[in-house]
Amino acid sequence: MSLVQQVRDDMAASAPATVEPQPVDSTRQVGAVRAVLLMTRPAQIVLIVAVFLNGALLAVWRGDLTGPATSVLPVAWPALLLIVLAAAAIHLANEAADHETDRRTRRTPFSGGSGALAASGLDPRVPLALALGLSGLVVVLTLAASASGAIQPAATGLLLLGLVGGLAYSLPPVAVERRGWGEPLNAVLGALLLPLYGVAALAGAIVVLDIVAFMPFLFVAFASVMATAWPDRAADGATGKATMQVRLSPPTLRRIALGAAVAFGLGTLLSAATDAMPLAIAGLAIAPLLVLGLHRYTRVTSPLANVAAMVGLAVLTTIALIGTLAGSGRLV
Repeated sequence: MSLVQQVRDDMAASAPATVEPQPVDSTRQVGAVRAVLLMTRPAQIVLIVAVFLNGALLAVWRGDLTGPATSVLPVAWPALLLIVLAAAAIHLANEAADHETDRRTRRTPFSGGSGALAASGLDPRVPLALALGLSGLVVVLTLAASASGAIQPAATGLLLLGLVGGLAYSLPPVAVERRGWGEPLNAVLGALLLPLYGVAALAGAIVVLDIVAFMPFLFVAFASVMATAWPDRAADGATGKATMQVRLSPPTLRRIALGAAVAFGLGTLLSAATDAMPLAIAGLAIAPLLVLGLHRYTRVTSPLANVAAMVGLAVLTTIALIGTLAGSGRLV
């Protein structure tokens, strides 16, 4: 039986057992302002900033810009500010859309939302309204920045595409996460579109080698997203979220994760062979974490190994880029 047929058969399988909602303390535990800040998921925004900067540093390394990185990177600050605001809007939208699912699952440091919505007693319409208002502000600021030349046209297109994709991930009428394609969309937006946006913010355009450079990160991020979504499988199924974890059987999910791991290895070799990313081969250092994550996926609820592999690769990429630029005198 082909993998495609297996996937189709698994999609017809029943959803996991219903999970009773977690009791919510009627006493407000978190203030409204703090709750909103927590719902923007600051830890994830830190990683978003790092991945954006990796794209920007890659543009500097390619020689698309003149002068040292310390003089050209400040040019990227409008683009960085806009992506932070867009990410906050997307996270707020996700918190609002998933409020019922998050009540039915056991929250972990990597899944189940921020927990701030329930702890604050806020109505889910509050983060939704904030998300939509902030999204509108991002669109206005982006168009104004593009018209003034503060950000490049290519970066403008990628940012607006990412904002629309991020909102479509959670919100109706599209709500991609409820249709079985949320995990790959999440990975593409955060691990490919985001760093390419960083490249475009400085270089003004992207080339095929830029895509090759970040393909290994894309596959590691995809494996991480899948592992992170696994603990919420029962709650997702109970609330009608037909994620990959709900629609597919554990054996099929493990085969997909294995494919992502193999693609990571091949992507790394391709990146090294084409010199798409400096010291790309060093990324193979996270392979043991990826193998451990593959072994634990669907068997253990904690996605720690896969998350560590993703963060580890982002850190290694940053070190390689900064080290290479410093060695060439571009960080003077």
